Amino acid sequence: MDYSSFENLPIVLLVIDEKYRVVYANKKAKELYGMEFYPYVAKIMKQQGLENYQTVYVHTTKEGRENYIYVIASYNKENNTYIEIHIDLSQVLKAFEYVKLSPEIFLTSGPMVFFFLEDAVGWSVKLVSPNVKDLTGYSVEEFVERKLKYTDLIHKEDLDKVVKELKECTEGPLSEQTHEDYRIITKDGKVKWVLDHTVCLKDDKGKVIGYYKYVVDITEKHEKEELFRSLASASPVGIFLRQGKRLIYANEALSEITGYSVEELLSLEDLLSLIHPKDRDKVKKVMIKRDMGKKGVKRYEVRIKRKDGKVVWVQISSETVHYKSAPAGVGVVMDITDRKLTENKLKKLALYDRLTGVYNRYALEEFLKKEVAKARRYKMPLSLLFIDVDNFKQINDTYGHQAGDRVLKQLARLFKNNIRKTDIMGRWGGEEFLLIAHSEPLVVAEKLRRIVEETVFDGKIKITVSIGITTYREGDTIDTILRKADSALYKAKSEGKNRVFYL
Repeated sequence: MDYSSFENLPIVLLVIDEKYRVVYANKKAKELYGMEFYPYVAKIMKQQGLENYQTVYVHTTKEGRENYIYVIASYNKENNTYIEIHIDLSQVLKAFEYVKLSPEIFLTSGPMVFFFLEDAVGWSVKLVSPNVKDLTGYSVEEFVERKLKYTDLIHKEDLDKVVKELKECTEGPLSEQTHEDYRIITKDGKVKWVLDHTVCLKDDKGKVIGYYKYVVDITEKHEKEELFRSLASASPVGIFLRQGKRLIYANEALSEITGYSVEELLSLEDLLSLIHPKDRDKVKKVMIKRDMGKKGVKRYEVRIKRKDGKVVWVQISSETVHYKSAPAGVGVVMDITDRKLTENKLKKLALYDRLTGVYNRYALEEFLKKEVAKARRYKMPLSLLFIDVDNFKQINDTYGHQAGDRVLKQLARLFKNNIRKTDIMGRWGGEEFLLIAHSEPLVVAEKLRRIVEETVFDGKIKITVSIGITTYREGDTIDTILRKADSALYKAKSEGKNRVFYL
């Protein structure tokens, strides 16, 4: 089919085939949308078996401006295509002129109601489309016979706002106004939310002679938003909606977690300021995926800096949504500080010796697995030092077990303060310690032996240590290197104690 006659129409026209591919888009369509077309209306029509369909959606331009677009679609059986006309409400009067239809005839059904109002007190209705009854419950006759005026429809709490906005349109440079959403009261007393685009008509001298209004029922949208806000407000966990660097929505629970009021949270220029500096890269990566529109729930744990300076741990679960036609991130935040503290306590119990505070045997074995693997793969130097307190039983027998415990604690601190940061030290068991060193094991061992010999423990006790050393060699396993270090310690003991033996 030749679509060239539609090319220069001043309204958007799209032709979509049965596979939802856009086979034709006129010049106006490309100006409005670029090359990104979303034929979701055709999908709805095909799924529901409809030949005609009308709806309104919000299109956000590259400049961030929101345009309300009225879509009129029909199915062409002859060539199995869907034809969509997209009308920018700001240009709707011109659009009707181009399609050679008067508004009151065209809008006999569908979500949009047309009004023509007089510039008089209460805005008397001179003309209204038949589908007004679906929106308001009132008939056309009740309006045009002056039984009620347009202002009679508007909720009293919203009337001043609507009047003020229309006055700005009437007295300002613009001849049209898309009102902020407001409420109307139907004939049976129900409350409905509407979107209202008004065009101010003036004569040659600039005097207002009336108004065209295009009103759409958006109650469902508001009810969903209200339901979300009610659930979010009652939620014991933090809930947020983010777009760009700012929060669009935050509930009271999130306020309690962060220590900031909801107003303060929404006014933050960059929400990353809430995140601990060491965790910001993790959050940035998730934000980038959300801003790209990538779907998929992501759960992660980060630290947050509260307003009072305290640091708390939180778990964030987020997903990508579309808000005002652009990707956004919605998620929940749970305070897991208590859980983290418990985990850290359990971790400490699992990895650290309760008496001395240094690594325990389990932790040393885990470290040793990794160090042997690195030595084997990367040929990195690795040495083991077994350190045993000489004649420790005599200390317990002479001074008591509590004194013996104090000696072990002081000895552990002494070792810890005199080894390299890259070396790993812990209590192997009883009075025996293990040091995993990466260079100069003989120098380190002799230094530790000498310092112990020169130190007075628990104010009055002198002790010595014997140290057995071995180095990783090709083919060694964890068992073989431990056995060699143990044999070296045995040699140091058998040759007189208070000495170092290398095997």
